[in-house]
Amino acid sequence: MNTTKSFIINKKYDPLIVRTVLQRYWWWPVSFILLFALVAFIYLRYTKPSYESSLILQLGNKDNAKDVLDIENINSRDNELSSVVELLKSELLFDYALKRLNLNVSIFSRGQILTEERYQTGSFIVQPYSLKDSSLVNKEIAVSMSNGKLSLSYEKNGKQKVIKGDFNDHFANEDFDVVLKVASPEEFKLAEKENDLYFVFNDYSTLAQRMINGLEVRGLDADAKTISISFRTHNAQLSHDVTDAVAKAFIQFDEDQKRKSSENVISFIDAQLDSLSRELKSSKDSLMVFQRKSNLSDPESYGTSVNEQIAKLEDELFVIEEELNVLLTVERKLNSNPNRLDVYRILPEMLGKSYEDALVRHIQELHELMERKSDLLFEVTNENSEVKLINQKIQSKTAMIQRSVSAIDARLTRNAQTLRQKIGVLEAEVFDFPEKRLEFSRLKNIQDLNEKYFTLLTEKKVLYEISDAGYSSSNRILKQAKVDYVPVAPNKRLIYVSFTMFGLILGFGVLLLKYVRFNEINMMEDLQSILPSQASVLGGVPMFKYSMEYSQLIVNEAPKSMMAEAMRKIRTNLSYIKPNYQTIAISSSISGEGKTFVALNLGGIIAMSGKTTVLLDLDLRKPKVHLGLDSENGLGMSSLIVGQAEIDDCIKQSKIKGFDFITAGPIPPNPSELLLSDRFKEIVAELKKRYDVVIIDNPPVGLVSDGIRNLSDADIPIYVFKSHYSKRNFAQRVKELFEMQQLKSLNVILNGISTSRGSGYGYGYGYGYGYGYGTGESYVDDELDKFKQVAKSKKWYNRIFRKK
Repeated sequence: MNTTKSFIINKKYDPLIVRTVLQRYWWWPVSFILLFALVAFIYLRYTKPSYESSLILQLGNKDNAKDVLDIENINSRDNELSSVVELLKSELLFDYALKRLNLNVSIFSRGQILTEERYQTGSFIVQPYSLKDSSLVNKEIAVSMSNGKLSLSYEKNGKQKVIKGDFNDHFANEDFDVVLKVASPEEFKLAEKENDLYFVFNDYSTLAQRMINGLEVRGLDADAKTISISFRTHNAQLSHDVTDAVAKAFIQFDEDQKRKSSENVISFIDAQLDSLSRELKSSKDSLMVFQRKSNLSDPESYGTSVNEQIAKLEDELFVIEEELNVLLTVERKLNSNPNRLDVYRILPEMLGKSYEDALVRHIQELHELMERKSDLLFEVTNENSEVKLINQKIQSKTAMIQRSVSAIDARLTRNAQTLRQKIGVLEAEVFDFPEKRLEFSRLKNIQDLNEKYFTLLTEKKVLYEISDAGYSSSNRILKQAKVDYVPVAPNKRLIYVSFTMFGLILGFGVLLLKYVRFNEINMMEDLQSILPSQASVLGGVPMFKYSMEYSQLIVNEAPKSMMAEAMRKIRTNLSYIKPNYQTIAISSSISGEGKTFVALNLGGIIAMSGKTTVLLDLDLRKPKVHLGLDSENGLGMSSLIVGQAEIDDCIKQSKIKGFDFITAGPIPPNPSELLLSDRFKEIVAELKKRYDVVIIDNPPVGLVSDGIRNLSDADIPIYVFKSHYSKRNFAQRVKELFEMQQLKSLNVILNGISTSRGSGYGYGYGYGYGYGYGTGESYVDDELDKFKQVAKSKKWYNRIFRKK
């Protein structure tokens, strides 16, 4: 079994592991919290704050004439909230709003990391008089001071140009003419020293494209026709001014458009009345001249009935011809690829026509499609799919109107031909009437028709003027925009809380991972909780705080130390397990857990109690006993087993009376076979006759199985774990030894237990044995300090002349 390569995942809650993980890794959450708090601070330090200003706009119009005359104004629309929202979002209106702010020039202050726009907050202002070279638009013009003189520097055509001057003076050359105004020269010097100052000439279309992303327009209540307008940027005053400018620009734009529409309609009616007035005057003059020449005072007495019929038919024919002329005008405009204004101007020409209901709705729909296309072209190109779709709809609608016009024209033409035929019949009936009377009748009819049409248009003009006078736009700002110097982003509290929580979650995630993957034995409680019930705990060995290159015998050097007391406790517990024990076999899972250290000092403490003790080093692959006892590794166990030496030749004495040892001897090629041989049993039997206690230092059974037999044959088998070194899954090896019935009993020692104050660690659990910290007894300090000095003095010597 390769114990070192296996690992476990802790799926159950274990308070001992939780306490250990918290004590060892508590700094992870703290470190992550501090790290992310620092990241949040840096982020907030180098992120420009954003400010927002907002207002509420209410749409409204009032049509008093509709209530009085039942006439709806052409400018009134029932559902206009969505269209107004789109207008407010458009670059057209935003560009119009920016021009109201006179943003011809923008001033900037550039630091080492951030660049800030100084809108009405800079140490100087730029008053532009003229820009002669448009290539300087959106190019930086640096402002600096040297020897009391201001300098403007910029690059043009690959060359650097510089203009020098004084405060409040003109800086003029062939490219531009500006004046730099400074309220406080000292403030300017300080700002120029700290940051790089520059300004740029703005192109309004580019400026609008750059700033429009901060504009947000949304409808609040369709019934109340309220709209929220807000603008976000890095300057609080600019946010307020742009928001206010957009609202006021819309109100002005809306009034201008409606006024222009009304003026266009009235102007069209005036032009028609002008033309009719001239025709009416001409017809009256012609009639008067004819009456004077013909000397006819009352021609109506002749052929009254026929003339009335002719007049009625001619009235109808005139109306039809007038309608045909209007249709011809409409058809000509539609065939000439009209714009939306041309289409809009067609509408008044439909007033009073027989086909008004048939064509006006389609022409209005065509006008609306052209308006949508015009609005879209401010944001997209002609290649946009939506624009192409609208173009198709416009073509379809135009074709439909043209078909309707053609059908109406054919119908009216047929009616006109019929009327002419009837008039011809009637005129034939009065052919014998005097020529003068007929001419009078003709001229009279023309005059009457002109008067009738003139009167009709005059009435229409009066009604529309009344309607327009009774219609008023009442768009208003319900909530004014305010300058808010509290940034809306970044939210410092949210950033700090979010980053801190993220660090906390990440830190506790690390703790959770450490808990899940925790695989160490640290305390006696840990060991007891994972050992099989058949295993007994002998006690714990405190951690030796001084570094040793290899395991050494120290209980004789410090007989009153905690180490010696711990070994005495274990020695006492051995008597409880088996009073007349003779053989003790010690092993562990892997190398480094301190089995040799325990064997040396346990053997020494047993010998100090008066029992003769011998220690056998059976770790034939990596022998260490001879190093701990400062001896040569010549003849030893391997020599005894193969018969190359006798027991007396191999036994060596330690510094403690009654404590002997036999080293491992030369490393053999087949250590497993040697340990399982009968000769080894004979050697142990012989040593049991000579000594009270035989201690066997076995190889680690977690790596090889050489020492398992010795553990099963020993009176007291001991298995050593090391605190903060042995893995929890090493206990699985102990369980396997019991399950495979290789061992009937096993005793466990936890080596390297921390004895620091407040650590919660100790040794001798379950046996009522402890040591009084701070009671005046000095088990370690004095005596182990002496051992430390001796160990240091030997250190350099052992490195050079180490016994093999």
